[in-house]
Amino acid sequence: MQGSTVERIKEASILHKGLGRVEAFDFAREGLSRLRGVLDGLYAEGTESFSFHAPVPRPEYFPFSGVTSFLLNEDPANRQLSFRLLEDTLKQAGEWGAEYVVCHLTYRLTDTQDERMAMRLAEQACHRLAEMSRSHGVPIHAEFTSYSNAFHRPSQFVEMVGAHTELGICIDTGHAFLGAQQRNKNYLKDIEALAPYARSMHLWNARDFEHYKKHGHIPLHPSQRPHEGWIDVERVL
Repeated sequence: MQGSTVERIKEASILHKGLGRVEAFDFAREGLSRLRGVLDGLYAEGTESFSFHAPVPRPEYFPFSGVTSFLLNEDPANRQLSFRLLEDTLKQAGEWGAEYVVCHLTYRLTDTQDERMAMRLAEQACHRLAEMSRSHGVPIHAEFTSYSNAFHRPSQFVEMVGAHTELGICIDTGHAFLGAQQRNKNYLKDIEALAPYARSMHLWNARDFEHYKKHGHIPLHPSQRPHEGWIDVERVL
């Protein structure tokens, strides 16, 4: 898969605001100067720390969407492309002083469908990510999702990510919930299994895939009742 033959998807350039922290995701290189000014303003308002969600920035050689990951792809050249992207983000994170970097270990559209191969590729990827983390002095948090057919169980993430102290798991409430719905699982049990290895969270709400497709990531609000189909955020926390 050659990046030069793929039409470039515009960068999302999103700054997620959380509890005393912010996370930058999929910024174009020319947008970094603006990001610095925004971060300075947020720090003045009381923000305590920030993190990067790879890629930051998204370079010219990676025209794919920011959520695309080839770490479990069967083509070595594609995997190397994702490692190169993460290396660039880690370098930027170190220079900016980001607390950690979030990345996607899986991506349903490009992952292998063979479970044994997925486990082998995940083991190799986590070993290399740990080395990269040590080299740059920046922790890496792999975001849990269960959309990928060959690598979707919490036990798989725990086994591979948990083997390295440099790595942690990022629990994304919305994607954990939606993925569990898709596979007829209990999202609370998935999160419970991941919790001992969790080092960060993405907090947002959803009801089902149709609602998500229409409304996207819904900010948390006290009016969102679990009996009406929303995530039970209190139990998650």
